[in-house]
Amino acid sequence: MIIVPDYCGFRIDVNAVAVDGRHNAEVRILRLFSREKPTVEPATCFKLTPERAERAGETWARRWIDANEIV
Repeated sequence: MIIVPDYCGFRIDVNAVAVDGRHNAEVRILRLFSREKPTVEPATCFKLTPERAERAGETWARRWIDANEIV
């Protein structure tokens, strides 16, 4: 499990999920100091190891935040 405590005002939690002998990532994105529900998305990456799937999920989450952040 990867936890990024603060990235542009968001917390990112990434957990690997085994699927058919490969691994995908489950990504949870939570805005800090907010009462909103966290965004939970599956990141399909089909990596061989859980560590690589989690890193791919973290990269996906950072890109999602950068693309969807309201300034």
